[in-house]
Amino acid sequence: MKKRILHLITQLPTGGAEHLLASIVRHLDADRYESVVCCIQERGALAAMIEAGGVPVICLDRRGKRFSIGTVLALARLMREQRIDLVHCHLYHANLYGRLAARLAGIPAIATVHNTYVRRKWHRSLLNRWLGRGRGLVIAVSAEARSDVIEHDRLGPGRVLLLPNGIDLSRVDTPLSQAAAKQRLGYATDDFLIGCIGRLEEQKGHANIIRALGLMLQTAPEDLQRRLRLLIVGGGRLRGELERVAAAAGVRFAGSRSDVAEILRSLDLYVMPSLWEGLSLAMLEAMAAGLPVIISDVGGAAEVLGDGEFGIRVPPGDVAALARAVMALVQDEAERRRLGAAAQRRVREHYDLRERVARLEAVYETLLK
Repeated sequence: MKKRILHLITQLPTGGAEHLLASIVRHLDADRYESVVCCIQERGALAAMIEAGGVPVICLDRRGKRFSIGTVLALARLMREQRIDLVHCHLYHANLYGRLAARLAGIPAIATVHNTYVRRKWHRSLLNRWLGRGRGLVIAVSAEARSDVIEHDRLGPGRVLLLPNGIDLSRVDTPLSQAAAKQRLGYATDDFLIGCIGRLEEQKGHANIIRALGLMLQTAPEDLQRRLRLLIVGGGRLRGELERVAAAAGVRFAGSRSDVAEILRSLDLYVMPSLWEGLSLAMLEAMAAGLPVIISDVGGAAEVLGDGEFGIRVPPGDVAALARAVMALVQDEAERRRLGAAAQRRVREHYDLRERVARLEAVYETLLK
C-alpha cells in the first residue's frame, strides 16, 4: 500500500525552499508514495504548478504573527482526515506547527532547515530542542546549517541529517543561444550581462551588488561602462527601496519569472550577494547552466565552490570586495570559461535532484518502519 506524505510549508511563492518542495513532490516514486501539499497561509504562485502535476494543494488560510493552537489542531485534524503516514515540513513556522500537529496525530515528522541561524532566538531554540527529540528527524541542507542546529538547539548529531539540496537539471536546459536569449530580453548581444535571481528581501543582499556596480562604473573603461548591465530577477517587499538605490546605475528589475533557463542563458556572470543562506538553489542552477559565479561566503557556499575551484567567494556585505571580484572576471574571459565549465561539472555530478530524492526516500522508509 502506498504511503501518504504531507508536505507542509507556510506558503508557496516563487522561492528556493518552495521550488525544492515542488521538485521533491514531482520526483518521488509514485508507486510507493502519494503526496499531499498543505500551505498554512495563502497558496502562492507555485500551487497551480503542483496541482497540474496531479498533487492536491490544501490551503488552511491561517494568518497572524502570534502562535495559534487552532492551527495546530487544524493540521492534526487534516492529517487524520487525509490518512497521512508521515509529515515533511519546510521552514520555521511549518516546522513548528507541523511537528506539534504530528505529535497529536501520532505520526513521524521531518523538519527541513533551509538556512543558517543568523538571528538566534532563545525561545525558538527551546522549542526546536523539544520538538527535535520527538518521533522524527531534522534535515539540514548544508554542513553549516547542521552545525547550527546541533549547537544552538542542542540536538544529538544522530538526530540531524545532512542532506544537501539538489536541482532538477532539466530546469536549466534551453535550445536558445546566448545571443538569442539576450535579444529576447531586449539587450544587445555585446552587452555584458550580470544576473542575480532571488526574492527582494534583506537576506539576499541585492543592494550590495547594485552598489558594487556603481563602483565599477566609476572606474571601468568607457566602452565597458556602456555595455555593463545588471539584471535582477525576483519579486519582494524591497523592490521600491532597491529601485531607489539603483536609480543611477544600469540595473533592470525583471520581477518574478518562470523562464529560468532562458534567463540564465542570457547571462555572462552570475552574482549572489546574500547575507545568509543554507544552500542556495539559485546558485546551483546558475552553476548547472555553465555560468561563472561570485557568491557571498555564507551557508553552504564553501562546500560547493571550494577554494576558487568552482566559483569565487567574497565576504558577505563587503561591497568593495564584491566589485573587485566582479571586475576581475568581467575582464578575464578565459577565467570565466574555466569557472563556468568547472561549476557545471560540479553540480551535474554532485547535486542532481534525483540522487537527493533517492536519499530522502530512504529517510522516509526508515521513519515509516
